[in-house]
Amino acid sequence: MSDIFREVSDDIRNEQLKSLWDRYGLLVISAIVLLVLSVAGWAFWQNYARDRQAEAAIAFLEGEQLLLDGDATAAAENFAALAREGGSAGYIAVARMKQAASLLAAGERPQAVAVLDQLAMDSEADQLWRDLAALKAALLLSDSASGDELKLRLSPFTGEGHPFRHSAREALAFLALREGRKPDAAATFRVLADDLTAPQGMRARAAQMLEGLPAPAVAPETETEPGTATPSADAMGQ
Repeated sequence: MSDIFREVSDDIRNEQLKSLWDRYGLLVISAIVLLVLSVAGWAFWQNYARDRQAEAAIAFLEGEQLLLDGDATAAAENFAALAREGGSAGYIAVARMKQAASLLAAGERPQAVAVLDQLAMDSEADQLWRDLAALKAALLLSDSASGDELKLRLSPFTGEGHPFRHSAREALAFLALREGRKPDAAATFRVLADDLTAPQGMRARAAQMLEGLPAPAVAPETETEPGTATPSADAMGQ
């Protein structure tokens, strides 16, 4: 008797399963297919991204080699193409910075400044890259731009805590020298020479500049009214 009940129970269970499958089987199959496609798509994208990264790395190295070979114009074109191809904002920023450096090496300073200004205004780029590009553009213009333009370009970076404040302040100190404001230049150089957070090379350079300048009476408020002056492009990396 128990076997009969068991058979009836099995028949009912099978009928229920069949009913559920008829109702939801297509959804289950669709979900499985979607999962498989998703995994396959993810794997394809990973491989594609890896290939693109490898291609970009090779192209970047080719640009570096062009620079080493002395073909700065071709290097600039190479990095410009890399920037146009897109990718992450950081990747584009690096390509633009290398493009500007290549243009400068090719003797095309105005074009280099234009590329840096473009990066400085790119809202999608990281603020640090934008600030670095703006500062480098200002330093490249240190021998040609007006004092007012240089002050306008450099003033955003002179405040306490800004990572580029030392370079901006040194630039303003050299600008003061260019404009004949030796006391202002001396005051700013004194601040730099005494600033333990400034790069060692910059502190030494500031101390050397002070040897030929009158002793400053009062140190300037560099975070609000920066001293003054612009270094040549040779000081860009300090």
